[in-house]
Amino acid sequence: MRKKAHTQTLLYLTLQENTCAKSHPWDPAPPVVYRSARRGKIHKGYIQYYFAPIPEYQYHFIKCRAWKPENLRRYIQKAFDIIRPDDYYIHPDLRDLLGGKEQYELPPLSLLEAMLGEREKISAVEIILPADSRIGVKDTISALLYPYLHRVNTVTLIGGSEAVCTELADFFYSEFGILTTHLKRPTVNGLPHQRPFVLDLWSGESETLKFLDTMVKNGYNTMVDEMG
Repeated sequence: MRKKAHTQTLLYLTLQENTCAKSHPWDPAPPVVYRSARRGKIHKGYIQYYFAPIPEYQYHFIKCRAWKPENLRRYIQKAFDIIRPDDYYIHPDLRDLLGGKEQYELPPLSLLEAMLGEREKISAVEIILPADSRIGVKDTISALLYPYLHRVNTVTLIGGSEAVCTELADFFYSEFGILTTHLKRPTVNGLPHQRPFVLDLWSGESETLKFLDTMVKNGYNTMVDEMG
């Protein structure tokens, strides 16, 4: 009997600019949550995308005002209560409103894996590392790339500390016989389909946001409360 493919869920919380969450200021109606018509393929099954556009302001005594972080967290929690996702990703502009530090956050591995799965052929990988990366980052990288490394010919490490680059070079060579190259900047050579898959562990949210925002603009998305 064929084993049923596992489906994970991911909720993308994006910022809806110049809009206001209507209703009572300290108990607003829940956000509208959409089920994307697009699914992603991951190693052990599929990932189903959901997204919730979060208004930039809250309604407060007739006027739209800036969110108080605690009110915004309660509002966002309502979206989580609707979907109860396996993973989530918050747009950096929305993270700022929540009072978070302005820093890059690595997207969930399931999302990175789905982005990787969009590529039909992967023969080269570039890994961009933060300058202060520490020993142990190998676990994150291997968890994501392990199923694909048997067809990868080259790995290029960008930035990163000498200790981490040495650890990764040893891993790729001992496990897969792949020699690594260490550069200061990413390469931009070749046609788009010939360029390496870039795993940016430092500042690579642009590719992630482009991927997710394309999904949001899909005209076939469905409101969760309209699903039969």
